[in-house]
Amino acid sequence: MAETGPGPRCLMLDVDGVLIHPRQGGSWAGTIAQDLRIDPEALQRVFFRPHWPAILSGQEALDEVLARCLPSLRRDLTVADFLDYWFSRDAQVDAAVLAACDSLRAEGWRVFLATNQEPLRARYLMEELRLAPHVDGMLFSAGLGVAKPQAAFFARAQAAAEVPREAIRFVDDTPANVRAAMAAGWDARLWQPGADLREMLRDW
Repeated sequence: MAETGPGPRCLMLDVDGVLIHPRQGGSWAGTIAQDLRIDPEALQRVFFRPHWPAILSGQEALDEVLARCLPSLRRDLTVADFLDYWFSRDAQVDAAVLAACDSLRAEGWRVFLATNQEPLRARYLMEELRLAPHVDGMLFSAGLGVAKPQAAFFARAQAAAEVPREAIRFVDDTPANVRAAMAAGWDARLWQPGADLREMLRDW
């Protein structure tokens, strides 16, 4: 009888804080007052606190919500300019992590980005930052209709990837997401800044 090869292996990888980091100078959220003359606390009060959960889960559209909110923050700023500032600042790709994804796929792993994103930034990451050629797909919260760390995110991501639970290895920099993934039956590890992704997967 011929020997069978190893079973399917699938990496589910978080994006922000693992694969993508702020460009030099820090996150857009820390520089927006100086660069765009928008008060960060007002942005939280008017935009993020009332709308962000619904945007992440696909119930509201980011650009439509911003069109309603921005005039009270800075009337002469367009939605397009705001999004360009936001997306381009948090857009530093970790070359080592990306290279690890490439080498894993060359060895037969399937690699998915498992991330809380809304559609506009998801498309920016995959197309403008050219992450698409390096992964098998992006499983993002707005597309799944639910955000991490809710249990349904992990169930829907697994179903979308069409892989068995025991094949999944999950890496995320948020402890709550790691705990939720483990509760869903995934083998999950907490990412630490500067970690070696291949080394993390060595004993899996």
